[in-house]
Amino acid sequence: MILANGVLVPSEEQNRVFAGLSEKINHTRAERHLSCAYVTEALDRMGKRLAAGEFTEQLEDAFLKSQVQFAAKMLSRESLEQKMRTELGADWEKSTKTGDLQAKTVPLGVILHIAAGNMDALPAWSVMEGLLTGNINLLKLPQADSGLTIAFFQALIEQSPELRDYIYVFDTPSSDIAGMRKMASFADGIAVWGGDAAVAAVRNLAPIGCKLIEWGHRLGFCYITGKAPDAALLDLAVHIMETRQLLCSSCQVIYLDTDHFGEVVRFSEKFLPVLEQAALQFPVQEIGAAAELTLRRCTDELEAVIG
Repeated sequence: MILANGVLVPSEEQNRVFAGLSEKINHTRAERHLSCAYVTEALDRMGKRLAAGEFTEQLEDAFLKSQVQFAAKMLSRESLEQKMRTELGADWEKSTKTGDLQAKTVPLGVILHIAAGNMDALPAWSVMEGLLTGNINLLKLPQADSGLTIAFFQALIEQSPELRDYIYVFDTPSSDIAGMRKMASFADGIAVWGGDAAVAAVRNLAPIGCKLIEWGHRLGFCYITGKAPDAALLDLAVHIMETRQLLCSSCQVIYLDTDHFGEVVRFSEKFLPVLEQAALQFPVQEIGAAAELTLRRCTDELEAVIG
């Protein structure tokens, strides 16, 4: 399905939506200004609805309860305003309002979001960042999306109708090169989530002058100084096991601030049982992943013997 101007239309009508999209976008850019305060208020209300369990039925297959509450916290006014202060500076409220252009933060225009499918909330979050900065957003759904993204934005637009002209969601497959190129033609910037191959493919789609906003693979790490509290080590272990170190924000490496290898050994001996405890909370359920872990352990044991 496609979500355009707050209305769901069949995927087969993609070309019809494309045909009128340029005119609608230009009208919105010329006649409208999306207030950051309005977006913050709208997302804060959605966060409260999430926290109250309003969307539990739609989310129960994709989110653990803790993830729902975490998402609700991220959508809170306090969290969003802290994000804006961090990324746009202490005077972000003043800089996003009309006034002196020399001190004003302005939207890029139209952003096409090509989100990865390894985290259910990622496509929605990418668009929400675009809304906070006043941009019109075109979202290309990942193939693995379960329908939660469109359901979320439907509810958001129903609650806050002013956002309808700033959110367009397409389920265009990546194999539809003509459709992908058409979406890219509307964009002033493309936010792409993925590895080098995905970024390279999007570069070939981007029109001249279109900015590429890359969210590629990153190495996440934790830096430990001094003696870490037991509670902090448990939180770290839970994070590692819950994310399987697969997300861009996952901790893949732990750095220990020390000049003595003995401290590294002592930390490892202390952290291993904590990590094993966390592993019991998040067992591997998928048979293919379990088989891969078994093969890796066997390989490590054989290589240790040979070594």
